[in-house]
Amino acid sequence: MEDITRSEIITALLFQAGGGLILGFATGYFLKKMVKIALIILGALTLGLLLLSYYDIISVNWNKLALLVERVISGTQALTASMQSWIIASIPFAGSFIAGLLLGFKYG
Repeated sequence: MEDITRSEIITALLFQAGGGLILGFATGYFLKKMVKIALIILGALTLGLLLLSYYDIISVNWNKLALLVERVISGTQALTASMQSWIIASIPFAGSFIAGLLLGFKYG
């Protein structure tokens, strides 16, 4: 077997960290833009439902809508819990990815 040198290990770690930072920044930038668009659409949809409900054109079951939102939130929490194991398994990449994600989200 071939011995791995210290410089090869450092190069691999820097490659993972740099790639994670770049991909994280791109993801954060994209997410911020998509969140803004999603919130605008969600706000317009909510205002439309309220307006149609006010004029008795439709009847909205607000309890079922609240239940649907709770299910989406619990699904998101389950996804977050599963991502924790991935983050722990790949700390150099994940750490730089999260740093890049936060930077991208800030500047996006």
